[in-house]
Amino acid sequence: MKFRMVVLLLAFITVVTGCASTVTQKNVIQDAPELLPSGESAAFIVDDNEIVHFPISGPSFNKDLNIPAHFGWVKVRVHNTSSETLRVRVTQDTITGTEKMFFEVAPGAQKAVNGTQPWATGTHWVALSTKNGGMMSGFLSVELENTKEEPKKM
Repeated sequence: MKFRMVVLLLAFITVVTGCASTVTQKNVIQDAPELLPSGESAAFIVDDNEIVHFPISGPSFNKDLNIPAHFGWVKVRVHNTSSETLRVRVTQDTITGTEKMFFEVAPGAQKAVNGTQPWATGTHWVALSTKNGGMMSGFLSVELENTKEEPKKM
């Protein structure tokens, strides 16, 4: 837990001070701070395509992420700042692959969903859409953990 706090603090300091915007350690630390005090968002990327906190904008959003060995417990969190209901779909291997998670987030709402069992390692896709192809805005966070009990922050 102390290691998690140190990495989060270092990541936040790096963004606030304008230094590198990427955390390079490969580890389970994928908690993301909420919006920065100025109201700006930050995208924290931990090792390749593992999303931590990513802004959502436009009429479509697709992002791949890699789940490393021993970190298959997944929590997906979406903060919807648009006027459209967001549909969140997570699939395995390809954008049209096996569905691992699906949920909707009402306009102006936040929702976090935990995986019900550990997911396989490798590539997974997060795809967001709206019913009528409307403009989306908000933030996506993905947290990977090595035990079911750890993904508890919201």
